[in-house]
Amino acid sequence: MLSPAGNRFLPIEGVITTVKHYKSLVICALMICLFIYGLPALAHHGNAAYDLDNPITLKGTVTEFIWSNPHVQIYFDVKNSEGAVAHWASETVSPGMLSRRGWTKTELKAGDEITITLGPAKSGAPVGFTLKVVLADGTVLQLGQGRDLPNAQ
Repeated sequence: MLSPAGNRFLPIEGVITTVKHYKSLVICALMICLFIYGLPALAHHGNAAYDLDNPITLKGTVTEFIWSNPHVQIYFDVKNSEGAVAHWASETVSPGMLSRRGWTKTELKAGDEITITLGPAKSGAPVGFTLKVVLADGTVLQLGQGRDLPNAQ
């Protein structure tokens, strides 16, 4: 439909909108879609929930080892001096990063005895961020990030 002045109009269910305005709406809609698509990247939490300045070392038995993105998980049981069992969970870095440090997806199995050094949760929950794992045979597995490396500041 053309107006007397020669401007183009696009009818939309009885509402007349200029083509220029329509293009702006399309661009805005695309920008919103891109923003929403990128939201999961903003959701990454980092290690703020863990007290990496005061690591603890625990001896326990692996109950599950989950090799998947975004973080490999180690689940293990720790017995206290009275014999009560505490179920712990510790996250690590991605499988790709662990692979570059020599880890494999079969590195830990249920029943393996480990000594694990981790940054505990600031909330006091039995969870943490793994810094180092020592196997029963003395093999040391490190994550290769900052604080867990020898001589890291």
